[in-house]
Amino acid sequence: MPTTADLSLQLTLKSRQISEFFPLLQRGIWLPATTGCSVIKLLSNQLGIAEDYVADRITTLFLDGKAIDDAAASFVKDGSTLALSSAMPGLVGSTMRRGGHLAAMRGEITYHQTKVLTVGAGKVKIKLFNMLMKEVGPLLLERGFIISGAELVTLLTEGEASFQDGCVSVSVNDRPYSCDELGGKLLTILSPQQTILLKIIWKD
Repeated sequence: MPTTADLSLQLTLKSRQISEFFPLLQRGIWLPATTGCSVIKLLSNQLGIAEDYVADRITTLFLDGKAIDDAAASFVKDGSTLALSSAMPGLVGSTMRRGGHLAAMRGEITYHQTKVLTVGAGKVKIKLFNMLMKEVGPLLLERGFIISGAELVTLLTEGEASFQDGCVSVSVNDRPYSCDELGGKLLTILSPQQTILLKIIWKD
């Protein structure tokens, strides 16, 4: 997925529409970011998630498939995938929990930094699970994420009626469209290969 987009799309939606994005948030969204930094700096300094929230609420973190114990000593590279979850139940949840007393049971799936990374412009895929989809998801979607034309068509057409019901305004490259065009005319100007910077503005 490129770090730049062919066009920008801004949707203003009613806040209840966040649930429409839960499947996408679980699959992961690509965010433009400065990579080569620590996970905590990515989450707090770049994405605007309070450090206290990260420490208290985001109990399970996976970086490129490896469980993280120290968000300040784990570093993202261009193209990294970071999965975030609140507390999970049972033995699996206890084992995967950051800094938990069962962390030693993870073995090879625990993250270990092996080399210094170069700081620069890139992209990171963020996956959210459990309550974080509702609590953190709106913030990340409003920041803006990169999505392909094909993915956008799927997103809009799978929940077309619901999106139109909750739509307040639409603009493509700052040109306004009507919400009635969200599942029709608007899609005709997109090609599957295009990349779109999609920003969601929430309105109560």
